[in-house]
Amino acid sequence: MSSRYLRLDPETVRLLDSCIAQAQHAAAQLHREGVDEVMRVRLASALMEAISLGERDEERLVAFALQVVPAFREKLAKQTPPLPETHAVARERAAPAPGR
Repeated sequence: MSSRYLRLDPETVRLLDSCIAQAQHAAAQLHREGVDEVMRVRLASALMEAISLGERDEERLVAFALQVVPAFREKLAKQTPPLPETHAVARERAAPAPGR
């Protein structure tokens, strides 16, 4: 059975400390009700998940953590342009239906 505890070196602890501060600040800007204990735990859990998956880039860690904030996901959805069509999809749409 694997341990649910993760050993962290001092550098990773400093990285997490910086990331949680940034994530809390950003979440406070987005979340009307502010950042409560539940939100802090959700942000911290997301950061720990990303660290356990090997992520070490500060910006990506903060963005990963912020995905637990519904307002952040809504903002992302509005900013993300639709995926471009592939040439094959464009040809299929332009081609006449079989039997016509």
